[in-house]
Amino acid sequence: MKKELKRTKKAIEELLKVLGDTEENLDDLDQAITKTHEKVAKLEEEVMALVTKMQRLERKIHKKLNKIAKVKRLILKADTDRKLKMYEKDYDRLVEELQALEKEYKKLHKKYEELVLKEEKALEKEMALEEEAARISEEQYHAIAAVQEAMGRLSGKLNRY
Repeated sequence: MKKELKRTKKAIEELLKVLGDTEENLDDLDQAITKTHEKVAKLEEEVMALVTKMQRLERKIHKKLNKIAKVKRLILKADTDRKLKMYEKDYDRLVEELQALEKEYKKLHKKYEELVLKEEKALEKEMALEEEAARISEEQYHAIAAVQEAMGRLSGKLNRY
């Protein structure tokens, strides 16, 4: 009987050690998940701010395109050389401004794509950490059930004596 009690006690102690280890692992994972979640939230804010900038630039680009179209019509209707040169000068200036806006938009779009990739990687990492935490929680649940079962057997054996 003493051997069996010692084996049961040893098994319970091992299971309690496993429970302690899983609890530490869960705490570490929770901290990592929290950090990753904060990183994802920060990246989402950056992406949204970038999208807003890009939308503003798109509106400016459309305005420039409309002005260019208007100036083109005025060039076609120009009745003097002086007006024609003035409209062509305006046209050239507007095209340069449009090119600068498009260049800035391309930079923002590239940065946007990079941020989205970072965000996706961070989300994947967060999901992997959450899956690991779920797996450890399940192990912990099974360890608790095993401890309860072993303690039940032990108390049953003690009651018999």
